[in-house]
Amino acid sequence: MGKHKSRQPGSSGRTKGTGRSIRHEAYESEDRPRPSGEPPPAIHLRQLRAGQALEKLEMQIFLLQRRGARQVLVIHGRGLRSQGEPVIAPLVQDWLRAHPDIVASWQPAPRDWGGEGALVVALRKVQP
Repeated sequence: MGKHKSRQPGSSGRTKGTGRSIRHEAYESEDRPRPSGEPPPAIHLRQLRAGQALEKLEMQIFLLQRRGARQVLVIHGRGLRSQGEPVIAPLVQDWLRAHPDIVASWQPAPRDWGGEGALVVALRKVQP
């Protein structure tokens, strides 16, 4: 019969990619809109220690804000490798709350951009 299996009698005849994807169906059930376009600049904090993560977050947010970025994607991970509770995500949210002069708002990232392991942060314009 060779390397490739032939189609079994009675199979539906559908080929790969013609049905709706699981991701598409998941978006239909979510309240959040599906993201359009490319994600904003990202700050990767996964697998860093708490102090390193906060230092990198602060430095890169200030830099991106000065460069005129209006949104930033902060990837903190879900904390599955943390001993006990997640560490980085709560620290990031505390930092964002403590800096209302820089951060306008934030929300969980869409699934395509990291889902519960990331935040989309809206930055305020730099005041001259």
